[in-house]
Amino acid sequence: MTGITLRRLVVAATLTITASLAAWLPFASSAQQANLAGEVLAPDLTFHAADGETFSLQQRWEKKPVLLYFWATWCPYCKKATPNVTALHHDFGDSIDVLGINVAINDTQEKMHAYLHDYGVDFPVMFDAQAELTSEFMVTGTPVFVVLSQRGEILYRSHRYPAGIESVLVRNF
Repeated sequence: MTGITLRRLVVAATLTITASLAAWLPFASSAQQANLAGEVLAPDLTFHAADGETFSLQQRWEKKPVLLYFWATWCPYCKKATPNVTALHHDFGDSIDVLGINVAINDTQEKMHAYLHDYGVDFPVMFDAQAELTSEFMVTGTPVFVVLSQRGEILYRSHRYPAGIESVLVRNF
């Protein structure tokens, strides 16, 4: 058994033991969609939204699961994903907290605000000028989607929009 396979089995076993994670297991364990982070728990960092709101990530994930969406204005894949993320926020905002993080690479706050307006983004978005969240979540490209449980566990991490997330939310919330 290879080290990677053993690691996946340990992660899968840990996920199945935790009852609150059971609902997320179908798409968190899919090798085609997910690339689980090496960390079990997300860091509790301060989120400075562009609208001036400031909060800790833990304050948000303790209320409901969180989807972190790392993106950039120039990213063609982000331009395709943003309408899905916005729709998720509108349709399932009571069940999942959507937070956007502009990675601030080759971007400006002015470009970010124009993008948010053009795409009708109305969930909290942070311009990560100091790469605080981007570094902590080891983001090396865009987009990156991270789903956090209500205990701060990283349930999903991938460059792909978490296909099936809507059906998980409908079933469980």
